[in-house]
This record gives sequence, C-alpha cells and structure tokens, in this order.
Amino acid sequence: MTVEYVNIMEAARRCGVSDKTIRRWIHAQKLRAHFPHPNRCEIAVSDLEPFLPGHLPGQGEEPLESRVATLERQVQALERQMQQLLTRSVASRAERPSPRRPREHPTGPLPRHLVSVLAFAELHRIPEQKVLAHIEISLLRVHRGTWTDHDGQLVTLALDAKERQAFHHLYHETPMFAPCKQCPHALPGHV
Repeated sequence: MTVEYVNIMEAARRCGVSDKTIRRWIHAQKLRAHFPHPNRCEIAVSDLEPFLPGHLPGQGEEPLESRVATLERQVQALERQMQQLLTRSVASRAERPSPRRPREHPTGPLPRHLVSVLAFAELHRIPEQKVLAHIEISLLRVHRGTWTDHDGQLVTLALDAKERQAFHHLYHETPMFAPCKQCPHALPGHV
C-alpha cells in the first residue's frame, strides 16, 4: 500500500486554510510532515483527515450532523426554559398588586425624539416577539404611552436615543440583524 503525499499548498487547499496555517500546525507538531529534501515538505493525505472541513479537532469521530442535531436540541431546551421563565414572570406580576401609584401614560402625537419599538424592530429585522419578550423581562427599556405616529398608526411602546443604542447593542450580533443608516445609534454629542 502506497501512501499519498501532498505539499503544503495542496494540504492548505484541501483543508480550506492558508499555507501559513499548515506551517503553524507543522511547527506546533499538530500535523506530521516529512522533509525528504531541503526546502521540500510532504504531508501524508491520511494525516490531513482530522483537519478537513467538517471535522473539528478534539471532536473525535462524531459526525458533523450529529453535533448539529445535539446543538439544536440544546437550543430548543433553552428556548423552552426562556418561555417558562417569561410565563412565570407574567403570572407573578398579575398576582401581586403594584404598590406604586399607576403612572399616567402620555397621549397624542409621537414625540420627535421617540420611535416606535415595533417599527424599529421591523427596520432591523428583529422578530417582534423576541423584542417584546426582552421588554417584558426588562432587558430592553422603553417609553410607554398611547401615541400616533406620522402615518396615523397607534404606538404604545417607543425608544429614545439611549434606548435605540441599547437596542443596537443587544441585537447587532444576531444573524438576522439588518443595520440601518444610523447604526450603531451613537448618542448625540458622544463619540
């Protein structure tokens, strides 16, 4: 049985990394290499197996599909836990009377310094339910009232400049986030 060898450039191409990365792996003794001649490096194709795309080091022989399925199950479990916490939070708030005097909610046209939470979420492609859940658990602060925007739409939740910046900070790394022209929503007078 003959062993197939490749050079550093071919190893890099097969592994989907740069030739410098292959050289670093060889230098760190993560990848075996043979030097039959000065300035000539050969790597056995069989030694590249753990470095091929879809096969992460330290993951053993578990297939990528199996690891993805495990991660999906973990995400579903976390989502269920989050929903349970939200349900408990809403139920506990409904059971206990508020010791504070209820605030009067402002009404009328939406002030110029505020924007509708739902319109802002839609602009940035963040699901409405996700934003409302984060407002419910006080992860995202908002202004509450009953206003109408310039299109005549009813607005009950709004963001000011500081809250828009917090919105950006909270969601900008989510895969679905779509930045707008004003992102990252720096506060006026701040750098």
